[in-house]
Amino acid sequence: MPYQNIAITGASSGLGRALALNLARPGIKLHLAGRDATRLGEVAKTARALDAVVTETLLDVTDAAATEAWVKGCGQLDMIIANAGISGGPGGGNLEAATQINAIFNTNVTGAFNTVLPAMALMAAQPMAANGWRGRAVVIGSIAGLIALPTSPAYSASKAALDFWVTATAPNAAKDGVGLTLVRPGFIRTPMTAHNPYKMPGLMDADDAARIILAGLKAGKTHITFPWWFGAVARGAQLLPKKVFARVPRKGAVP
Repeated sequence: MPYQNIAITGASSGLGRALALNLARPGIKLHLAGRDATRLGEVAKTARALDAVVTETLLDVTDAAATEAWVKGCGQLDMIIANAGISGGPGGGNLEAATQINAIFNTNVTGAFNTVLPAMALMAAQPMAANGWRGRAVVIGSIAGLIALPTSPAYSASKAALDFWVTATAPNAAKDGVGLTLVRPGFIRTPMTAHNPYKMPGLMDADDAARIILAGLKAGKTHITFPWWFGAVARGAQLLPKKVFARVPRKGAVP
């Protein structure tokens, strides 16, 4: 892995935790951020036991000033992973509440921008590394961003926004020597998916997902979609009449 100084948001559980621990090894410095002090401390302790150098910071990515200060405090960054995110669905009603929609977009979209934009500005001023990049910003999207799901409308829309932004921005960022990567996972066994009231095709453990992501990043990919067949199905299903999804159980509200 050509990245040694790495920052990760949402590192206290799920995919963020798995990424941190799969990256942890001698010579790696991890800047871990999350909202749960106890869980974040456990991840940091485990990563240190693997001989990584670790800093841990309680952080809400919707706070732009605090997030920018955290990014700048990391010093020279080889890679930042904007992983923090929340989900939700219509719950017991037919429509999502405005408070839930705002919470999802504030975390998943604005929070991602609060994370990667100051990091990309910092990276653009860094010297070129041996791998031909000044740094890499990674945005965790979702296969849900490829299909408008009635089960979780705001979540799908938030991930679609990230999908379009990364795809459109990556060529411009590359001119500054900054790599930009979008990750589109399918269903991962995490606290976010634990209470989904429907079958989750291709469900995988977070460690397996982390290994796929890190292999793609090592290869310098701009888009990492897995399982590949699920991404293909999602693209095709987007063309179907939406009444096909009418009987799919809805995801619950954001806690």
